Amino acid sequence: MNIVQRKAYLNINGFTKHKANKRGTTIIFSRKHTTDASVRVVVDSGIDSNTGRITTPINAKLVFINRDNHWRDITTTSTAWTDLEVLVKKAEDQINFVPICKHCQAKKFTAKSGKVVCANACWVTWSGKAKKKSQKKSQKTAQKSSETVAQKKSPRTYNKKTEKKSQKTAAIYSLDIKPGDLVTMELYNPHTEKVTENYEGKVLGIATEVHGDNVKTMWTSNTSTMSEHYLPSSRRFQTHRNAVRRFKVLSRKVEWKKE
Repeated sequence: MNIVQRKAYLNINGFTKHKANKRGTTIIFSRKHTTDASVRVVVDSGIDSNTGRITTPINAKLVFINRDNHWRDITTTSTAWTDLEVLVKKAEDQINFVPICKHCQAKKFTAKSGKVVCANACWVTWSGKAKKKSQKKSQKTAQKSSETVAQKKSPRTYNKKTEKKSQKTAAIYSLDIKPGDLVTMELYNPHTEKVTENYEGKVLGIATEVHGDNVKTMWTSNTSTMSEHYLPSSRRFQTHRNAVRRFKVLSRKVEWKKE
């Protein structure tokens, strides 16, 4: 893609130009992810801001904006010289595989130490609460030991309260899709485990290639308001999302299965 084509695609698809690039001289663009407002799709256009020429390939990645307004890279960078639309869609689809913090539900990222940690650094808050709780417990123990009058109580007077906290972990589902399958799309809600919208009769395509989790599809018909850019391209998804655009195979009987 030439300079005009790159800028035109980014402008039409809602990308905003950044004022500066802290890591180089190429022009950076970004926009909100279609399914998560805390995540932005960041595109390095490869266009040098000084010369106005293409100097590097196009790069795309996802970043999470934490509660301190700091940007954290949550995916690796995808690179291509051409086909910016495919590159952006590939970057957006990677959100399905970003780990989630079980405490605050924020995305996780790889820190400089090499550890995968919460982008909100919520462990700081949790460790502070634990320290205060420990101090209060020590004070109560000291106060109790200083009392001279001991009261005997029947074991029946003690009520033990047990709290069971269930932490939902994101499950992964996969579909045994194969080249040549006739497919459509459906909108699925993992929380209710129900299909909220079926695009059968509106969207139709043929799976041409399957490489790992990525599925290349030749979409032959699309009478819906959904742009081809947002049609499914992966045979796997995680259940932490509110809505999932997933494949539905029409040419044979095959269902999504939990891994």
